[in-house]
Amino acid sequence: MKKLTKNISKIKPICANKKVRLAGCLLAGIIVLSWAWCVTTRPGVGVIDFAVAQGKAKVYQSVIQEQKKYEEQIRVRIVADSGDIEKEAAELEKKKASMKPEEYQKKMMSLQNRMMVIQEKYRPAIERIMAASQIALKGAEKEIAKAVEQTARQKGVKVLLPVTSVLYADKKADMTDAFVKNLDKLVQTVSYPDPAKLGG
Repeated sequence: MKKLTKNISKIKPICANKKVRLAGCLLAGIIVLSWAWCVTTRPGVGVIDFAVAQGKAKVYQSVIQEQKKYEEQIRVRIVADSGDIEKEAAELEKKKASMKPEEYQKKMMSLQNRMMVIQEKYRPAIERIMAASQIALKGAEKEIAKAVEQTARQKGVKVLLPVTSVLYADKKADMTDAFVKNLDKLVQTVSYPDPAKLGG
């Protein structure tokens, strides 16, 4: 019973880690492809923590909120589909003391397998939600690149790198807040496609 309940409780916004990787990979790619902005005669390198920026910049938050909305719809459907399984698991727990261990394990395994089938049923829908988030963020590529350029010029550095590519950087080199401020001025929301209308 606890294992099944735990499975359902894990149906949370897809993958907080995936969101970070999604935004991080996209933005890191933009940084790598961007040419160094020689804005002053003073040399320097700055860094941007995109994981932090994701939690602050409005455009990222708009995408995350849309993603959560669709994820919640999937979670509700999974919970509804697994209602009978939860009831059976509860009954099984009540009878556990009077059952042989191997019999209990066999029935519990059967319930867990049924739960896995239900979760697998919704995997394509979850993947479409992730694809929708990628498309939405791609719609802000130009603004993100421009925010990077503006930040470099304002801070007087020749190069801006994602913090994940740097072994050490002084706190003064962190330009994440400036980047977020510039990005918020350029774009706050993007169009989020309906995942159900995406192929796959």
